[in-house]
Amino acid sequence: MTVKRSLLCLLLCLITLASSAEYSLDEISADEKLLWKSMTGREAGQELLKLRERADPEKFATRFIMFLNQGRSTSEILAMLRVVGLPLKDSEIEQMGMLYEDLVEHNMLETGYSLECHATPGTRFSLVFLNDAERQAWKKSDDEGRDALTEHEKKVVDNLEGRLCVWAAKRKIHLGGPRFIFERVKPILSLGDKELD
Repeated sequence: MTVKRSLLCLLLCLITLASSAEYSLDEISADEKLLWKSMTGREAGQELLKLRERADPEKFATRFIMFLNQGRSTSEILAMLRVVGLPLKDSEIEQMGMLYEDLVEHNMLETGYSLECHATPGTRFSLVFLNDAERQAWKKSDDEGRDALTEHEKKVVDNLEGRLCVWAAKRKIHLGGPRFIFERVKPILSLGDKELD
């Protein structure tokens, strides 16, 4: 009897491991990535809604992040978000937090936006669109190194992540999770530089 239970337990573990592999961004097939790349923002939103209806926050999160990683236009992103609806569910945000890779360095130059993740105290996600000065300074830093930057560009690059966290309110979409309370934001805003926005 214990051998049968052990085999059953092993089988369940293998099934669980096999099914969790599809939730890794790296494990999504090239065909599925191509399919998602061909979708409009509205179509992608409808596919994400199907995953939400099936109560599959892990798959929702991987496809959501994959969609953003594909360098979509602002209008496509907004169309997808209109269909999906905001804020995202807590379970979806939690899964995004588990999958999260810092997209600032990897995709910011190509896409013009950054997905930010903070724990304040729960996980919250926002989508921040960069302005031209931020993109140019970051690209110059990436291509030529920090020494090639002007003082103004160094200021932009050095505090980019902190600035985008709070200061870029007009260029930010809160995707889900707890919002910053004003008392916590106030000291950060006092350090902001309006000329950069």
